[in-house]
Amino acid sequence: MSRDFEFQQLLRAYRKGIISQSTFESEMASLEAAAPTTNGNGNGGAGFKAFGRTYKSERAAVVSFLDKVRVGEANGGEAFAAWAEVCTTDCIRTGIRIVAEREAYHSRVFAQRLAELGGEARAMTSEAGRKATAYLGNPSIPDNEKLLDFTKRVGKPEDAIKPICEFAALLKEDLSTKEALRLFAEDELSTAKWIWDSCAALNAPRRDASASASM
Repeated sequence: MSRDFEFQQLLRAYRKGIISQSTFESEMASLEAAAPTTNGNGNGGAGFKAFGRTYKSERAAVVSFLDKVRVGEANGGEAFAAWAEVCTTDCIRTGIRIVAEREAYHSRVFAQRLAELGGEARAMTSEAGRKATAYLGNPSIPDNEKLLDFTKRVGKPEDAIKPICEFAALLKEDLSTKEALRLFAEDELSTAKWIWDSCAALNAPRRDASASASM
C-alpha cells in the first residue's frame, strides 16, 4: 500500500472525527519516518493493540473481532425479527424489519470473511444476547419502551460506532476488512439514528402530556 493512500485514509479518518488529533499526528510521524507502527504490522513481534488489549498480529485481532461481531449481528437479526413479529406500531414495523435484515447480512458477510482468513467460528450467543431477543420479542412490552431501552443501552449513535471506526483506522494490511468495517459502521450509524429519531417521535406525546399534567 502506497504512503499516499495511507495518508489519504488517515486524513479522512481525522476529518470525520474517527481518530483523535494525537492519533493522527502519531500515525503521520510514523509515515514520514517510513517506520513501522506499534500495531503488529512488521514491528518485530511487538503485537497489535486494539480494544484495550494486545494481539499477536493484526490478523489475530481481525479474526477475533470478526468471530465476535458475526455472532452479535446474527443475534441482532434474530432479536429485531422477533420484535417485528409483535410490533404494534405501524410506522416503525417495516423499519424494524429492515434493521433485522441488516444485522443478519452483516453476520453472513463477516462469517464469510472469517472463513476466508482461515479463522474458526468459536464465539457463541451470550446470555445477554438471548435476553435481548426475549425482551424485544415480548408482545406485552410497548414499542416505545423498547425504543427507550435501546437508546439507553447503546448510547448516542456516533459514540456507538466509534470503536468500529477506530479499529478500522488501525488496519494496515487487511484492506478488505478495513473497507468492510467502514460500510458496517455506516449501516450501524444509520440504524442507531433511525431508532433514536423513532424513540423521540413515539415518546414525545407522553412527555408532553406529563408536562401538562404537572402544570
